[in-house]
Amino acid sequence: AAAHVLAHEPLPAETRAYLDAAYAQARAQWLLRKTALQRFLALMNQEPSLPVILLKGAALALTLYDDPAIRPMNDIDLLAPPERLMDGVARLRQAGYEESGLAPGSDAGYLHHFIFVDRATGVRFEPHRTLPMLPAGNAGLDWFLNQTERHELEGAPFLTLTPAAQLLHAAAHAVLEHGGEQSAVGVWFYDIDQLLRRWGETLDWEQVLARAQILGWEAALHQAIHLARTWFGSPLPRAIRAWLEFPVDQLSGYNDFRSATSPRRTTSLAVLHIMRGLTWRQRMQQMMHMLLPSRAYMQRRYPGLPWLLAYPYRWFDAARKLH
Repeated sequence: AAAHVLAHEPLPAETRAYLDAAYAQARAQWLLRKTALQRFLALMNQEPSLPVILLKGAALALTLYDDPAIRPMNDIDLLAPPERLMDGVARLRQAGYEESGLAPGSDAGYLHHFIFVDRATGVRFEPHRTLPMLPAGNAGLDWFLNQTERHELEGAPFLTLTPAAQLLHAAAHAVLEHGGEQSAVGVWFYDIDQLLRRWGETLDWEQVLARAQILGWEAALHQAIHLARTWFGSPLPRAIRAWLEFPVDQLSGYNDFRSATSPRRTTSLAVLHIMRGLTWRQRMQQMMHMLLPSRAYMQRRYPGLPWLLAYPYRWFDAARKLH
């Protein structure tokens, strides 16, 4: 991203060479992900086609950034309608994608998603059953599933969330799921900066804030926009300048925001927050697989321990992180 932004700025030759090399590497990584994504979309678009909504990095790289290569990503996240999710999972299994997680081959996945790796490229795909940090029940998810736009990647159709839904999801992901200023990755706030620059003055902010209040994400959205402005000088849309002056502790979802961004936040507590958005059956299923993952998972996760001894170690470690 720095190489792209500073392309026409006078820089020392050593700095320019470093940025050019970084961009060349990012470009190569994007071409690899693009190849994997094209193969994935071809699979999902086989009849009967399965609509998939690209999320976060892949969606923003293809629709928001002028050059997809400047938006780094570790994996490709996507959302499918709950009634079609297992159809997509079955296609990935049949096509030979490598499945990871606590119980590969089951319908449990890992928390809110499944994990598959394209063997040819090593690119990881994560089909989501829901969006993390959503309130329990289907109402929140149904809204997102109905906030989509159609795009194409060299003729292959895919969906993304609308700009308003992208912004809300980006804020909740960075602040509530990953701890905001404490531990979130800077590029997630750069995404928010870019969304504000592109759509800030045309969004229906009354609708955005109303939805944030319904979801309990208002405090998280407030903090995400504040951090984007602090770090990247994001422009402030006129419609929300007064709202941004409100104390964050007066906004919807403040208690969850405070817990998510606390220095005492732990991985175990974050997992419990994510599980609130699952059904009771899914919660019990996840708890069982977390307590007793497959032998293969335990051998990968704790390679220095005999696999039988790894279980009590895992239980003790999880209990310790709750405090």
